[in-house]
Amino acid sequence: MALLKGRCRLPEILRSRTMKPAELARRMGVSESIVSRWLSEEREMSFENAVLAARILDCHAEDFYEWIIVKKGKRQ
Repeated sequence: MALLKGRCRLPEILRSRTMKPAELARRMGVSESIVSRWLSEEREMSFENAVLAARILDCHAEDFYEWIIVKKGKRQ
């Protein structure tokens, strides 16, 4: 099996918490532009930033992306 990262769910998580990207950036101590890049999927969050954001947003780091499990076929 393999695990593939799907689309970023950060925008919907922020909406559900009624938090603006600027507030997340401030609380994380990162620039607003880096949060903007995460939201537009121009950049992926590092594991450390995902864990920090998850603590701020009261969720799990794995919640920031959709995850797709792919079964690998038998080798012939």
